[in-house]
Amino acid sequence: MVRVKTLIWAGICAAVVAVGASAPADAAQKRVLLVTEARGFVHDSIPDATAFFKSLGARSRRYDVVQLEGATQLTRRRLARANAVVFANTSGELALPSRRALLRFVRRGGGFIGTHSATDTLHSWPGYARLVGGEFARHGAVESGRVNVSARPHVTTRGLPRSFQITDEFYEFTAPVPAHARVLARLDPESVPDELGSTLPLAWARRYGDGRVFYNALGHRKETWSDPNFRRLTSRGLAWALGS
Repeated sequence: MVRVKTLIWAGICAAVVAVGASAPADAAQKRVLLVTEARGFVHDSIPDATAFFKSLGARSRRYDVVQLEGATQLTRRRLARANAVVFANTSGELALPSRRALLRFVRRGGGFIGTHSATDTLHSWPGYARLVGGEFARHGAVESGRVNVSARPHVTTRGLPRSFQITDEFYEFTAPVPAHARVLARLDPESVPDELGSTLPLAWARRYGDGRVFYNALGHRKETWSDPNFRRLTSRGLAWALGS
């Protein structure tokens, strides 16, 4: 009888150990809230952006990417359970239930990732532009241009060539990127016929309180979301914003 009880107790202990061994993988999974709502210009690349971010979650247990139907679902309760928020090609005046909650979420350690027209979003709210680090002003025609990657090492640019060619819609911004932001890539102005600014930032990473913000101005075209350099930079930007 004693032997039976011993075996039962050993089995219970083994089960507990097994559960404990699997717990860290689940606990380490990061929840990412994906917002793609467009109340301004609606990019036909939004489904491609959605598929890209969802594929990151599908290929790795590190991410749980949850797409929201609209910015109204970006509530305090959802933010409390999230690790990062993605604004993928959003535009216009989104109806956020609590703007302060979003800023507080990032300031307290959350991640924020924006692509392309995320800077053409919420122009009526200066706090949002300060969060992202830039505000869209204008763009030229869709054209091929050369992207120069920063020579300063950063985890988001690891594996990228020093420069690469891409066809997209290149943005200018209303003001320079904040001095403390790390500019990761710039458009070479001599590579495009349009008279754009002399130093056009295309991607940057910055701190916001205890949180991290990554922005990539590319992503206008559907084809851009299949470009390996764009995908590598953006996926690494998400990982960096999550603290990986």
